[in-house]
Amino acid sequence: MKTTFLKQALFIAIVFCSGILYSQNITDSKLKLNESRSGLITEDKILTTESALNTVPQRNLLLNPAAPEKDFSSFDINYQQQKKKKSIGLGILLSALVPGAGEFYGENYLKAGIFFAVELLAWGTYFYFDGKGNNKTEEFEKFANENWDVRRYARWLNDEFQQSIDWQQQDLQELRNQIIASERTLNFSHTLPEYYSQQYYELIGKYQTYMGGWADAESGFGNWQVTRQNYETYHTEMFKSYAIERQKANDFYDYAKIGPITAIVNHILSAADAAWVISTFNQKLKVQTGFRMQNRVSPYTYEIKQIPTFNLSVNF
Repeated sequence: MKTTFLKQALFIAIVFCSGILYSQNITDSKLKLNESRSGLITEDKILTTESALNTVPQRNLLLNPAAPEKDFSSFDINYQQQKKKKSIGLGILLSALVPGAGEFYGENYLKAGIFFAVELLAWGTYFYFDGKGNNKTEEFEKFANENWDVRRYARWLNDEFQQSIDWQQQDLQELRNQIIASERTLNFSHTLPEYYSQQYYELIGKYQTYMGGWADAESGFGNWQVTRQNYETYHTEMFKSYAIERQKANDFYDYAKIGPITAIVNHILSAADAAWVISTFNQKLKVQTGFRMQNRVSPYTYEIKQIPTFNLSVNF
């Protein structure tokens, strides 16, 4: 009987002491919870991965000393991304190479399209008018080859200026040398250029001294419409037609020059504008997104739980 009584008394004592210890633990936990709410746990800042790994397990131990440490190495506690600023230098370089590329890099697609369209228009203008100039040049050169003759010109010099050029000379280069010698003797302003060169086609349709070489300069063999007395003012129909066509070709080439000039200006303006666009982009909009694991305490179990939260902030 005594042994049974002692066992019952010991059991009651153990239960009583356990109750006291449990009550003390509850009181201590509530006190520490109040301290944490005023300080550590209520902090509303985004934790870095390193600081979270160091501090979160300690907070768990404060509230629940028996709680095991959690392993945070397998995932990121915080993810924060800010839209990166763009390089102004890179934008300038891109637009200097291809107008509109810097604006596209700076995400101003309207300006990018405008500058690129101007570039296409500029080079399109160049190739279009340069092609027309080439076609017109082929036309007037063919006309000259059919209607202006160096032997006729040599005969005209002989007949009207009493020169002694062998106009039937088979060697055309030797014939040209004799013509040049006569032109210098007569003090003409120009001498006959190399056959079929650019200067050759220009001079025969520009200067009066070469009027005698056109087919309509004579009405019959040796009957000259262009004479020594009127060659400085007289224009044959072939000469006038040829001069008009040659001028059209020159006009087309002048129009073609507008293309490269416009392209150069477009490159410069686009590079300058790219600097402005990217500078504005960097200053105008900043988008910040974030993800964090936020510590919350259960009011029932007094345990810390990890709750994922997201945020988005836009600053103008």
